[in-house]
Amino acid sequence: MSTIKILCAGNPLLDLSSHVEMETLDKYELKLGNAILAEEKHLPLYGEIKSGKVEYIPGGAAQNTSRVCQWMLKDKQTVCYTGCVGTDENATILKNATEANGVATKYQVDGSAPTGACAVLINNKERSMVTNLGAANKFNISHFQTEEMKSIVNSAQFFYLVGYFLTVSPDSAVHLGKHAAENDKPFLYGLAAPFLIDFFFDKVSELLPYVDIVFANESEAATLGRKMNWGEDLTVIAEKLAAWEKVNTKRTRTVVFTQGPDATLVFQNGVLTKYNPIKVATEDIVDLNAAGDSFCGGFLAAYSKGQEISKCVEAGHYASWEIIRQNGATIPSSEPKIQF
Repeated sequence: MSTIKILCAGNPLLDLSSHVEMETLDKYELKLGNAILAEEKHLPLYGEIKSGKVEYIPGGAAQNTSRVCQWMLKDKQTVCYTGCVGTDENATILKNATEANGVATKYQVDGSAPTGACAVLINNKERSMVTNLGAANKFNISHFQTEEMKSIVNSAQFFYLVGYFLTVSPDSAVHLGKHAAENDKPFLYGLAAPFLIDFFFDKVSELLPYVDIVFANESEAATLGRKMNWGEDLTVIAEKLAAWEKVNTKRTRTVVFTQGPDATLVFQNGVLTKYNPIKVATEDIVDLNAAGDSFCGGFLAAYSKGQEISKCVEAGHYASWEIIRQNGATIPSSEPKIQF
């Protein structure tokens, strides 16, 4: 077994992907092209689609990133992923599928709630997603206080978190951030979604001083700019975010803004650089949902091997190009063309 080098923490979900008729969507008052959190009335849906043909795909933003990152690293079990799952069948499916991708899983287990699941209902290439966070909401800092996790945190050289985790255990996020800063280890963070910046800004602003590399897409970046009163010019926002309050002054902060098919912006050491992603034909795109997670996975793989930022961005673009041509965050069966 390889030594764990990268620790990712987040909200583990199992995607249940199924092709359904419109009657099912109408029954649960769901719309195509929409994503919602499950209400009480939606809970029977998960059992209903499992009785038909369903594809199980590990999900959750940071778990997607950890799997893509590990795919692009030659040494397996270099990446460790943690989050909270239940004691049900879905937890076993999720664990087995993630570990099959080479990732070491160290889940916290809470039997009081079902493992987080996202029903991905597909009809004529369009999809509707219904997420029940379940046990993912139960994660708490006591997990990092176990001897096993203390050892993993101490041995890890890179840390990756996504904003969604701040709705569950912000004290755990800060705990990892402090460890990284005190030990001069890179701490990478994805802003994840505009609503997290709008409604959990106190948690985001508490964690950002510990962050060495920030990832965001254009809408997340613009939301942060408005929140900080920096305007909506991404170039200005990147420069100001790079210079914002920072605990570990041994490292400057690098800011990475992706823009879908448009150029990725990277602000590092006072210089803004643009990198064009790999072009992909519209008809070849299967699922854009994990594009950002995949970019971060490829970037993190390269970064963990000491590659310069241009190579990290290139690896991120390649990873996104591969994954958006799959259903969900499905790892291709073939070896990646870029590997470290």
